[in-house]
Amino acid sequence: MCPATICKERAYSPLGAKGTIWGSDKVIECEVLKQIAKARGKSVAQVCLRWVYEQGVSVLVKCFSEERMKENLQIFDWELSAQDSEMINQISQYKGCAGLDFISDEGPYKSLQDLWDGEIV
Repeated sequence: MCPATICKERAYSPLGAKGTIWGSDKVIECEVLKQIAKARGKSVAQVCLRWVYEQGVSVLVKCFSEERMKENLQIFDWELSAQDSEMINQISQYKGCAGLDFISDEGPYKSLQDLWDGEIV
């Protein structure tokens, strides 16, 4: 299993934001995702976007490259296999923001449980 993580909660930089102070290349460099991408003839980004799409989640991808934009749209004419999905589901996930900055005895969120109940909706 790769140490990379897929972050379901993050609304920005879902593929990692390599080169930024908050991001990393863990998703794009994940061996499990690379293996699936190679077998499918797709990019790692396409595999990730397809997985998110199959979960019923919307994702907004920011991109400045016209070629990359076109590539990102090429996720609708194929599907991940059950085995592919299971391999991806086994990758550790994490929260992009632990939420501690939003906790305060004086504020509406006095604990992490007040802020987030663990449900992803």
